[in-house]
Amino acid sequence: MQYFNPIDYFPCFPLSSEIDQLEEELKKASTYEEWKEIALKLDRLKGNEEWKKSNEGGFFDHKLIHGRLQVLKTAISTQNYSKLASILRSGLLRNLGGLGNASLYTRVHVGTKYIIEDYVSTVIQGLKIILNEYDVPLKEKFDFFWETRQAFGRSALLLSGGATLGLYHIGVIKVLFEHDLLPRVLSGSSVGSIIASIIATRTDAELPDVFKLNGISLNAFDPTGSFQRKLTRFLSKGVIMDIGKLQKLIRDNIGDITFKEAFHKTNRILNITVASETEYEVPRLLNYLTSPDVVIWSAASASCALSFLYEPVELMAKGEDGTISAYHPSSLKWSDGSVQYDLPMTRLSELFNVNHFIISQVNPHVVPFVNSTKQATGTVWQKVKFVTLKEVNHRITQLSEIGLLPRLFNTLLNVLDQNYSGDINIVPDLGLYDYSHLLSNPTPQFFEHCLKCSERNTWELLSMIKEHCAISKALEDGVQQLRSLLYADPQSALSVFNDKLRSHM
Repeated sequence: MQYFNPIDYFPCFPLSSEIDQLEEELKKASTYEEWKEIALKLDRLKGNEEWKKSNEGGFFDHKLIHGRLQVLKTAISTQNYSKLASILRSGLLRNLGGLGNASLYTRVHVGTKYIIEDYVSTVIQGLKIILNEYDVPLKEKFDFFWETRQAFGRSALLLSGGATLGLYHIGVIKVLFEHDLLPRVLSGSSVGSIIASIIATRTDAELPDVFKLNGISLNAFDPTGSFQRKLTRFLSKGVIMDIGKLQKLIRDNIGDITFKEAFHKTNRILNITVASETEYEVPRLLNYLTSPDVVIWSAASASCALSFLYEPVELMAKGEDGTISAYHPSSLKWSDGSVQYDLPMTRLSELFNVNHFIISQVNPHVVPFVNSTKQATGTVWQKVKFVTLKEVNHRITQLSEIGLLPRLFNTLLNVLDQNYSGDINIVPDLGLYDYSHLLSNPTPQFFEHCLKCSERNTWELLSMIKEHCAISKALEDGVQQLRSLLYADPQSALSVFNDKLRSHM
């Protein structure tokens, strides 16, 4: 049944002034509770509650979802464990029936179609029933959750580069953490690697301190450095900033912890992208699997070493006796990974079964060409931007292939040729105030500005993030809980290990 929205039919409807007022209040909300209360009022005034009740609209296969929902509810009501497990195992797919369509979440401020919310909550209810079923062997439950998680896929949070604008990432992480939606898989490039490192080395109990005004230090730039000193450094080393100061900053924030040690401490999977200073080495994704003994501060400083800003650095590793020495035997040096590999989605998919990406994008050269998921799509301006970027990319590629461009343009091609968008994109509206702080140490006022703006940007997409991530989060939590119980029983743990080993042979 088609819903009736008076605003659509009568542009000068008397409620329009009230809507305008509420939209202004929404921009000034200081807490999520305040923002949500205003947003729900807006949804009611705009007729969005009727839209939520209706299953029509063509954005998803409501008949498929309704059928799955009824089957699940029947299995739950009859307490049929084996039937419930079979239904969940065979039918849990990412974007089932078009549930991932952004149009299902961008029209309204809070929530989405009621049938979708009902489906997701019912799936989670079913997973909890299986998790808490006492009559089922622990190993059988673990196998169910592990295999279903592998089939469904994981979510990851990717933090872009962007110098001081990386402070915007903190507000995004704060909202996700407070709503229990922060993915275990984190990735960062350039300044994003610093923020991701700080988050991945803090436990849940320690993390709230990061969101406070003086929770972390990001004073990486040298404001006292004279022009003469910077000029001397540039003429001698080709850079204007002191890499030693940056390394000390990161080390003061996280210590000498390695990727493997961070994983065991927090159970978060940290990934940092770095690029070699030679043209023959491919960019690397560093994590507890590919480089377990590398100390994180060296990886993050390498990822921040942008050409002409910081000089390339060696990666350092921690030995069994705790001593720190060069990781690569040939003293190979590494630099900023965001130029070639800002968002390493392909590699994350290969290593950690990630098929859903939340992107916090603040790179100043990317933001003008990438829209937040909440923003309307398909406008003329967006189409012009897309065509222009593709045309420039194509022409540079042609000239590069026939050898008419210097090596510098190959770097430009790498920047243009990357995919900067994911499944959910959180992108701030940057203004002159933001760009004026791009290469300066953040002031308390700028920190508060970034935190509040990025919080509001994330609140706008919170319903979409929740519906996209709630099932994978429940599967992830089930795997972790059952694994801890299994490893409390050595015999069961050995049996699971042997089964997993055989499944990969």
